[in-house]
Formats: sequence, C-alpha cells, structure tokens
Amino acid sequence: MDIVWNDFGSHQLSGVAEALDAAGIGTSAAEGPGATAADAAARASVEVDAALVASGLGLAPAQVPAMLADRRIATLCERGTGEDAGRYRFTFYLGNRRFRLLTDASGRPLPG
Repeated sequence: MDIVWNDFGSHQLSGVAEALDAAGIGTSAAEGPGATAADAAARASVEVDAALVASGLGLAPAQVPAMLADRRIATLCERGTGEDAGRYRFTFYLGNRRFRLLTDASGRPLPG
C-alpha cells in the first residue's frame, strides 16, 4: 500500500483537523491543494504494510486499501529532520481510533 506524505484532503474529515491542532500540527491551505511544484517535490512516497495498519486499527488487512482510498481512514505522515532524518511517523485515524507507526525511508517499521 502506497501512502503519500501528508494527505491534506483527509485533514477535512470530521475530527481530524481538531486532532492535528491538538497535536500542534499545522494544516495550512498553502500546504494543500494549490501548492507549488516545489511543494509537491518535497512530498515523499513510502510503502507501508496494510497488515500493520489493519492490526493497529482493529481491521482486516483487505479492508485497509479501500478505506484509505475513500478516506474513511485519514492519514498524516511526518518526515523526520535532524537526528530523525530518514524516518517517518505515520498516524492513521479511523473514527475515534488512532494508530501511529514509525518507519524508515523504505517503510520498514521501527521501534517506537
């Protein structure tokens, strides 16, 4: 399953913007639709195992891709900087459930 870094469309889903605000994560429109080519180039694509996401959210692995595609599962990906460069922290939101996953640049899970 391919996850695009910072799924700004999912930030519009019920409860996601509030959760991001509470975590101190900005969701400015300048980062979303209408962003420049340079902004788009800064986005990354990382392959994440759907079975991990399913386990974390209490779903069957086969459900995850469709639920991501139709935005029932919202995503946020944060790219590490400094000593965390090359790491990603994915957060998956489904209703009132949240699952966080740390990975390296190739999507391999890291200890949290």
